[in-house]
Amino acid sequence: MATEGSSAVILNDKHKILLVLRRDARIWSLPGGGREAGETFEQAAVREVREETGYDVKLEQLVGEYWRPQYPNGGDRMRVFKARILGGDPSKRDQESLDVRWFPLDKLPKTLWPFAREHVQDALANSKESVSKEQKLSGIWAVFKTCFFAFRKVRNRIRHHR
Repeated sequence: MATEGSSAVILNDKHKILLVLRRDARIWSLPGGGREAGETFEQAAVREVREETGYDVKLEQLVGEYWRPQYPNGGDRMRVFKARILGGDPSKRDQESLDVRWFPLDKLPKTLWPFAREHVQDALANSKESVSKEQKLSGIWAVFKTCFFAFRKVRNRIRHHR
C-alpha cells in the first residue's frame, strides 16, 4: 500500500528557507513526513514541522501533490504546502532532526534531497494553482534511495527484536 505524507516550504522575510538535517539519512530536507491514522495532509504537515523543527506554523497554500512510484510498498504520495512560522523554539525539536537551519535560497546545501529542490522551485513560482507531478530519481540518488530503504528495513527489524 502506498504511503502518504506532507511537508512544508517555510520562507522567512530574509528570503531564507528552513531545512532539517535528517538523522536517518544525513541529508537536508524540508520538514515533513508520513500521515498518521485519521490525520489530514494539512494536520500531518503542521505536526511534522513542529516535531522536526520545534516551530509552530500556519499553512498558507498547497504547492502541489507529488507521486513517487519507485518508493517501496507501492509508492509514495506527498503534499507540499507553503507555510509561515507562528512561533516556537527549534531547541524543542525531536531527535529525528540533527540540525534545523535557515539557508539563503541561492546557497542551498549540496546534500539537499533532490525532490525538495523541485518542491522549493514550485513554491517559489507563486502559482495560484497547485501542481500535480510524478517524481522519479535518477543516477546516484536512485542508488542511494534503494540502499537507504534496505538499510533502514534491516535496522528496524534489529531494533524491533531487542
